[in-house]
Amino acid sequence: MERKALLINDSKFESLILKDMLQKLNFDVEIADEYEALYAIERYEPGIVIVNYIMEQTRGDKLIQLIKAGMPHIRCVLSSSNPIHKSDFLGGHIDGVLQTPASMFLLESVIKNMSIEKESVNDSTCPKCREDLTQFSHAITFCPFCGTAIK
Repeated sequence: MERKALLINDSKFESLILKDMLQKLNFDVEIADEYEALYAIERYEPGIVIVNYIMEQTRGDKLIQLIKAGMPHIRCVLSSSNPIHKSDFLGGHIDGVLQTPASMFLLESVIKNMSIEKESVNDSTCPKCREDLTQFSHAITFCPFCGTAIK
């Protein structure tokens, strides 16, 4: 399975550094700015999106909300040079946080923790859209929300 990441950042320098690090972790990486972000996601279909918190015209947490509204299966990481915590943001849209400048160890750790968290979501959650399936029989074979095959 191809691992794709999209970096959304108004700092080209920071984007290039993160791109290089993600490529070393075997990701195919594209870069977009805040203005072309949603179009880039639809076109590129990444599994992970890393969004800078403070950009010229928007904040990363607001952009992640828009991303998750249309594509809840995409894992979204909020990055910032200031200390931030996932618990600082209400709504559960943010899957991870990354303080920059980041080391390879920190970047890999954030990605691994998201994967562990995703795997630990129990069988009553769709693996793609992560919708709660507890209201349905355990015998369902397709997610009623997105159509993904269950098991």
